[in-house]
Amino acid sequence: MKFERIEIEKRIIISLNGIKNSRKSLNELNIILSEYNVPFGIIESINSNAHVITELELPVLIGISIALYDLTKDNDLHTESLFGDREIRDALDILNSTLSEKIYLPLPFSDVIKIKDDSYVTKISVKQLVKMFESQLIIYDYEAQRGANYKVNKSGGIVKTPVLNKASVKRIAGKMSTNDYFEDMITLNVYSTEIEPLTFHEEQRTLIINNGSIISIVDGFHRLQGAVAALHLNPNLELDLILSIRSYDQPTAQKFFGQLNTINVLNKVRRNELSQVRMSDKVVSNLQRKSEFGKRIVSSTKINELNGDLTTFDILSYAIDKLFKIEKQFDVLQTTDYLDNFFVYLLGIYSVEFSQRAKESTGILINHPLMFIGYTVIAKYMQDNKIALSEIKDMINKIDFEDENLKSLLNEKGISGNSRIRNNIIEYFESVIRGVK
Repeated sequence: MKFERIEIEKRIIISLNGIKNSRKSLNELNIILSEYNVPFGIIESINSNAHVITELELPVLIGISIALYDLTKDNDLHTESLFGDREIRDALDILNSTLSEKIYLPLPFSDVIKIKDDSYVTKISVKQLVKMFESQLIIYDYEAQRGANYKVNKSGGIVKTPVLNKASVKRIAGKMSTNDYFEDMITLNVYSTEIEPLTFHEEQRTLIINNGSIISIVDGFHRLQGAVAALHLNPNLELDLILSIRSYDQPTAQKFFGQLNTINVLNKVRRNELSQVRMSDKVVSNLQRKSEFGKRIVSSTKINELNGDLTTFDILSYAIDKLFKIEKQFDVLQTTDYLDNFFVYLLGIYSVEFSQRAKESTGILINHPLMFIGYTVIAKYMQDNKIALSEIKDMINKIDFEDENLKSLLNEKGISGNSRIRNNIIEYFESVIRGVK
């Protein structure tokens, strides 16, 4: 570039401001942009939010400057005075190389169910969804999303990027690429201040996103990014997703996004339990289904003594994950069977201490929720050393329930998920039983 990028962006914004109120000029610009294979929905996005221009790839920026100069003959946007010959040539090559792969508006959808005049539901293949995104038909609307991260680009300018949990995207991509992903919903918002964004044909049940509309993703951005990555891992991926298409103005889209993220939000423990991210989660889920002990493992971060709760899903799964080597389904089944038998013996031998009657169990350390980390340590030790489960009482008798160190470890922070405290409990019990045979 012959000028700083920020200066070029400023000149483009000034030129766009000069024509943005002229429908005729915008239509002419759209026609020129299409000739250079630049998605013209970007122009309306820039007019709505000037910061969008800082996020554009250089070839797109060059394409816009060429189209604007062709339209306005503004010398401040004379392309050869802004960019080097090679930059212009490479940009045009890149824009032209994607011509055959891109899709354009208008875009039809079939088998559509109309919910309201501004709300429709259908399905979409992952391949089609990704093609829409890579064709730059789908934008990330910062005003109606989780916000933005900011970083400095090579020219020293501040660039906004979407708030993105890369670990979450990686998990989604892995499940999608192996066909282990349940069909989920993606929500798009289609809007325009210039045209009617959607046309619905009731008899044919077809919906058309009209030329000139802007499409933003309201819900499912991580799923979309996961789909992009999944297709790189498995180009033959065949997966349909549920597609919700809305047509809201920006304030309504913001309220809708707020609703999606405040109603029936799952707590982290329950979310992990349902998704079963760790192999140990599967063990605990099996215990919940097959044993009396499992019925007393709760999904929340707090136990209810009146219900006879003993420990939480997260506490027990954490301990199993740290102590047992579980790599495949066979290991899950073996570990489930062993721990099921272990806890049958433990709760049977100490039936009074683990009684569901709250008054008998209140204030006794033996049934503290975090003690089940210690019991898991003991279970693993007994398994490794082939100690009969009938000898559990001898192992428990080695624990000094009056030990101040133990009492200090069994605090509320460990229940709520403090991994440091949980690891300290594991180390404590391993030191207690190390000399026990």
